[in-house]
Amino acid sequence: MKKKITPLVTLFLAMLWLPTAALSQTVAPLPQDQANTEQTKTLRFYLVRHGQTYSNIKEMTIGGGGNAQLTPKGRYDASSLGLGLAEVEFIAGYSSTLGRAYETANQILRGRNMQVKQIEDLKDISWGDAEGGRIDDLTDKFGHSGNDFAFYFGDYNDPAFKSPVNAENMANFSARFEGALRQIAALHPDQNGNILVTAHSSMAFYLQKYRANQPLAGLANTSVSVLELKDGQFHLIDFNNTDYLKSGYAREKALSPLEITLIVNPLTQLQQAGVMEGTTDSDLTDAGEKANQQLHRTLKSTRFIAAYSSELGRAYKTAQRVMADHQIPVQQDSQLNEMFLGHWEAEKVATLKSDQSEAARNLFSANNLIRFVAPNEGENGEIAAYRLDRFLTAIGQKYEFSQGKVIVFTHPLILNAFINKRLPNYSWQPNQGMQVVTLAYKNETFSVMQVK
Repeated sequence: MKKKITPLVTLFLAMLWLPTAALSQTVAPLPQDQANTEQTKTLRFYLVRHGQTYSNIKEMTIGGGGNAQLTPKGRYDASSLGLGLAEVEFIAGYSSTLGRAYETANQILRGRNMQVKQIEDLKDISWGDAEGGRIDDLTDKFGHSGNDFAFYFGDYNDPAFKSPVNAENMANFSARFEGALRQIAALHPDQNGNILVTAHSSMAFYLQKYRANQPLAGLANTSVSVLELKDGQFHLIDFNNTDYLKSGYAREKALSPLEITLIVNPLTQLQQAGVMEGTTDSDLTDAGEKANQQLHRTLKSTRFIAAYSSELGRAYKTAQRVMADHQIPVQQDSQLNEMFLGHWEAEKVATLKSDQSEAARNLFSANNLIRFVAPNEGENGEIAAYRLDRFLTAIGQKYEFSQGKVIVFTHPLILNAFINKRLPNYSWQPNQGMQVVTLAYKNETFSVMQVK
């Protein structure tokens, strides 16, 4: 029987690390203009480990040689951390070139109008031959848990260490990570202030040099460690702090959900002629134009922070009319286009309704449109639902903590399929007139607030 060694610390790359006590209480942010030109420049690096990933959950050994997507919790935690860091004025934001760190940084900084710059040497430590494996695989093969970091990576002050899995050793990683921080500092030669850096749990290996009298400890997902650079020297003033995240949780719970107003105007000449449009397009009828004018008056005083429209003319014209007095551009996106119906495009509605096939029944169903399978080369309901879901979720993530509403101009079939997918217990049937559906979005969840 093979003996497993008790992990020294919780897994940092393949699973979540449990937070350890911070070195200090939450650090007061450094004012951007703290020092004048005669004083020594001081920079504070807010080092944040990325949010939870699917590889963390699956206990995988994915380091610098691969990427894993953030889980919904990982995205939520990153956004909440952004709220918790709201009082910290950042002069810049950086991340490693791995997607999990880059996405975390953008979630933290959303609403700040700050571009995240990627630095290659901030990447996670490499697991070498063990990239993409499992902790249990290492334990079985070497008799040392994958959490026994000294066995696989050596020590931060031992550059001669040779890893049994050809992993990058701690010393070499620490040298390149510090080089990356100094590279960032060189990009801000005349500034004082706070800089966000999102990277990986292996930052703990580098930070150990400032904690030499303490056991090696891990970094929790979305924890904050603060490293100050002054007179060319680094000083660790906070380590593995999760108070910012807890503060963000409290603030997030107090916020109202984002309102997304979806507009559907099917009053077109082809509809009037009894023709199924799909992506086939036609001008609005007089009734369609009047509906636009009425909605324009109704929404004139509503504060919208963003407006999106399908690329089809009937939706874009509706958007232009309704948003005429709003000082924001209408952004067109093909993801908002109506379902493509293949050979059923421009077919008579009466002909399709008389069809006895399952596809025809689902096409005109309130609750089963998502099960529609195009008879020829059209778009299936599930694909259309996913398309709109992906778009609206991205909008929600972008504006969730903003003050204002988002308006989206789309089409009845794809909206119906989306509601089937995300709100399966809610029944919505497109009708022959203009409809306004208001959704609430919070923490990647949609709900219907109002239908008119």
